[in-house]
Amino acid sequence: MWQAVRIGAGRTLAQNGASRNDPSATARALSWSPNDASTHTAHGQVLQRLGLYPEARSALERAAQLRPRDYFPWMLLGVTRDLAGDQAGAVAALRQSIADAPTYAKPRWLLGNLLLRSAGTDEAFQELRFAAVSDERYLPNVIDLAWGASGHDPVRALALLQPHTDAMHLPLAIYFARQKQRQPAIEQFRAAKTYSDQDVTALLTELLKAGLFNEAAEVWNHFHESTASRNSLRNANFEQAVPVGETGFGWQINLNDNVTISLDTDERQSGDRSLRIDFKGNSKPEATLVSQIVLVEPNTKYLLRFQANSKELISAAPPVILINDAATGKSLAQSAPLSGPGGWREISLEFTTVANAEAVVIALARQPCANSPCPAVGTLWLDSFVLKRWGEI
Repeated sequence: MWQAVRIGAGRTLAQNGASRNDPSATARALSWSPNDASTHTAHGQVLQRLGLYPEARSALERAAQLRPRDYFPWMLLGVTRDLAGDQAGAVAALRQSIADAPTYAKPRWLLGNLLLRSAGTDEAFQELRFAAVSDERYLPNVIDLAWGASGHDPVRALALLQPHTDAMHLPLAIYFARQKQRQPAIEQFRAAKTYSDQDVTALLTELLKAGLFNEAAEVWNHFHESTASRNSLRNANFEQAVPVGETGFGWQINLNDNVTISLDTDERQSGDRSLRIDFKGNSKPEATLVSQIVLVEPNTKYLLRFQANSKELISAAPPVILINDAATGKSLAQSAPLSGPGGWREISLEFTTVANAEAVVIALARQPCANSPCPAVGTLWLDSFVLKRWGEI
């Protein structure tokens, strides 16, 4: 009974000392329970944090001796031996930790990192793959390690990672997209059977950011009934809803102070609806209000036609339609100001895509303004967009 009290008091004192990084407290705890593995472990942890590696190693070796089937002291001992420069001893301790807890991810993660620095890459990734499968929190770091260890070779990185589950395919697709690896990214997407909305949005965002518009369109088309087709706009007449905040193809609405954008069934040039933009005061002149990414062919001449109508639209920086290369932002064409006399009028824009073009961005914004603030008031309607290659006109 007295022994149990001493052990309990020692463990409490050791835990308090560990929480404060107080080695004197954990040392006193050892005087209460010198044969308790938990107390030696706490003392070793504190000494390790303070950089006293030889002393920490002694404490943790004693803890592992007292409780040889507990993975935790062995794991801490492995880390401490590594910090002390004893890599062979660290490997032995971490292997014992894995033997005591073969399904735990952290000892595998630590051993894999150690082997990556001291032994063969293939042996290291046996442990790192296990850690990533057992605990997905390690997966981003394991992918990053594989990318570095492969010398940024996607074939070698895949050989190290050996992805075989959707939990690996989608994060890999996102990672490859971030590295602008076109084919590996889309192949990992195609290999996956199930997807979360969050993963698909992340992949689509990274593909678009990397300028991989053809691959982004494949991902987009997989989840939308109306596809992103080459040489044509989606929802060109605004007959369908225009969702706000959706990443990808189709019209994108960007919220802006004192600008309201809506679908209008009263004023339209064709069909049942048009896009209505109400300007109500100060707003950022050059901010994109409405835009759409359109797949195109490289080094090709196009004609864009659309209908515009305005009412009492007044501004020193009137709205215009811009056409830019999607990858570089290079300006390809700009319309005249859309603040002309009332009534629907057709506007045409000619442009030629750059040599390696995959997509252009068609956008509504205001012209630059020399004054600040730079208000705009009035209403603009847009409708009936048509994009044609020059030979099809």
